[in-house]
Amino acid sequence: MPTTSSPISTERSRESRLGPLIGWLALAAIQIALSFASRSSGGAERNPLFDWAVAVSGIVAYAVLLGLTVAVARGYERPREALGLRSFERRWLGYAAVGVFLSLVLGGILVPFLQAGKEQGLEPTRWIPDRAGAFVVNAMVVILVAPFAEELFFRGLGVRVLAFFGTLPAVAGTAIVFGLAHGLAVALPELFVFGAVLAWIRLRSDSVWPGVVAHASYNGIGIALALASITSK
Repeated sequence: MPTTSSPISTERSRESRLGPLIGWLALAAIQIALSFASRSSGGAERNPLFDWAVAVSGIVAYAVLLGLTVAVARGYERPREALGLRSFERRWLGYAAVGVFLSLVLGGILVPFLQAGKEQGLEPTRWIPDRAGAFVVNAMVVILVAPFAEELFFRGLGVRVLAFFGTLPAVAGTAIVFGLAHGLAVALPELFVFGAVLAWIRLRSDSVWPGVVAHASYNGIGIALALASITSK
């Protein structure tokens, strides 16, 4: 596999699709608008990870996102390749691990100043024994479902459609959209770094899977830290 350029960058002059670009930008704009609208409409629910309704709505929302992402990707001749659903060299997992580490360090540095975790509203304040089942399902959604759906949209399809404009727009553009789509302005620095690293890996490896693994690990660490904080009280 080449290390100086990716198949995506070498193919962009041969295959440009206006439809997928418009479709991806439209979906990105909708996600950003909905995320910020939900933040301004009354704040986040307390202890949402213990709510069955949150798990169900999350599964439905990510299923819709996956369906729309695949539908937009069909504008390319090879949708699976456009989404980055292909094999990769193991070394890219090492780069992905570095991205997770850097993002966690940055997040730890910024916590005293931004309080992004509290702003997001996912941090549980206490353990609720009779809702442990809901917590487990919500944790699985956060660790498994969300990373797959978001990576396919932001890095899989997003990097593919923006790569036509060059490496920088593909990396920076998807990273900015990824950060804004979470509706958390205070978390934008950390999310931008994380998204940019995963976008670069997607370009170089031509695969979305290292990003999925890194994203799942990142979310899993967050859930583990949150669980440790409430069970130690």
